[in-house]
Formats: sequence, structure tokens, C-alpha cells
Amino acid sequence: VAVGYDYGLLLYAMTEINHPDAQTLFEKTLGLADETGAWAEYYRDHQPAGTRCRPWESAINVEALLHWIDITYNGSTK
Repeated sequence: VAVGYDYGLLLYAMTEINHPDAQTLFEKTLGLADETGAWAEYYRDHQPAGTRCRPWESAINVEALLHWIDITYNGSTK
């Protein structure tokens, strides 16, 4: 079982270190959003297994997705 924001936390960290699998995780994280663009509280085998449309999980995942896009297309902002 994974907490819904685990994907975003890991993606943010992988982006920071320029990990070669960051794009794969970006695509996985983006693909987990439901039809409203939100993420669930928990996932089991990459399928929602808890409360849907969680603001905390969604915010962290969106921030990580935006961070990956910014770094990938605009370069480091540091």
C-alpha cells in the first residue's frame, strides 16, 4: 500500500537528482489522477484503495509534476 502523495514526494526527489527514471514516475503519477484530476488517499498495486479526491495528496503530486516539467523544459532554477 502506498500513501497517495508518495508518488509526488519520490518524483520531486528524483527530479532534484536528475534520476533517469524520473520521467517514468512522472507518467505514472500523472496517470493515477482520476477524472477530476485528483489523487486518492491510498493506492494498492497503483489502484485507488482509499478516500478519493484528497487535497493534500493532490497538491503534493501536482507540485511534483510541475517541478518535473519546469526542470525538464526550463532547466534548473537554482
